[in-house]
Amino acid sequence: MNQELLAYTYSFSAVITFSVASIGFTYFSKKVSPLWMNVFKSVVAFAAALIFMLFLGKVVFEPIGKVWPFVVSGFIGLNLGDFFILSAYKRIGPGRTLILFGFEPFFVGSFSYIFWGEQIHSIQFVAIIFFVMCLFLFGLEQFKKSGTWEVRGLCYALLGVILDSVGVLLTRYNYNIYPDFGGLEALFFRTGGALLSFILLIPFVRMELVSQFKKLTFNEKWLAIISSFLGTFLTLVLYLQAIRVGKLATVTSIVLVDPMMSTFFECVWLKLWPTRYLWMAIGCFVCAMFCLMYPQWSQGF
Repeated sequence: MNQELLAYTYSFSAVITFSVASIGFTYFSKKVSPLWMNVFKSVVAFAAALIFMLFLGKVVFEPIGKVWPFVVSGFIGLNLGDFFILSAYKRIGPGRTLILFGFEPFFVGSFSYIFWGEQIHSIQFVAIIFFVMCLFLFGLEQFKKSGTWEVRGLCYALLGVILDSVGVLLTRYNYNIYPDFGGLEALFFRTGGALLSFILLIPFVRMELVSQFKKLTFNEKWLAIISSFLGTFLTLVLYLQAIRVGKLATVTSIVLVDPMMSTFFECVWLKLWPTRYLWMAIGCFVCAMFCLMYPQWSQGF
């Protein structure tokens, strides 16, 4: 199997695993709370990463000066960022939230331009117009249903995207300094940073991790574990592997299928046909992604 075919395989696998897991994330964010789901998935992902690190004989203790960007990235992206993402899942659903996640390439690109001088093409700014249209359509859809614009859910999604973008930039910063780090090591220290921040918050925030888990049925417990493993551990491992073996333009373009897949699984789970507002938002999303990715596509894969 050649490198590009491997990249396609890893990318599509990452999209499918995360799209399936986001249904479980939404279910438990509504049934228990976004905070509980966030803590639980971090525990499962950290435990899985630790097992693989030990099995592969990798170093689990590194000087803090070498891994602090990963640790801080875990706090900002996997703790704060994912909390707002899951809160958005609860209020507006995973499909709509992940469509708004299309803002991330623009945020990351803008920050990369400011800090590292990476090029931004003028057509990429047009994408913002289409993303704003997505925001308007989701707000209008909610207004037609309930008389409110659901501003809180949209703000949660955007705030989560911004925080996750900062986490991605910190991870990239550490990769630039220490290229010997692999995706598994980065995931291990990021989830470790997220868990450390949760531990520090225990005196101030009531999490009830174990007690809430005991209240779940047998099937729900397994659903929570499998969703956390798929969505927080396996997805990231597959995605980082795709980045390693494939071209960035190819990998990124495939991952942009994620909102469509999540919308599909959400509709199947809820047994609902997509609304016309969601169809229009998907159209705007496709146009926005074209504007973001066209400079890379024009240079060839």
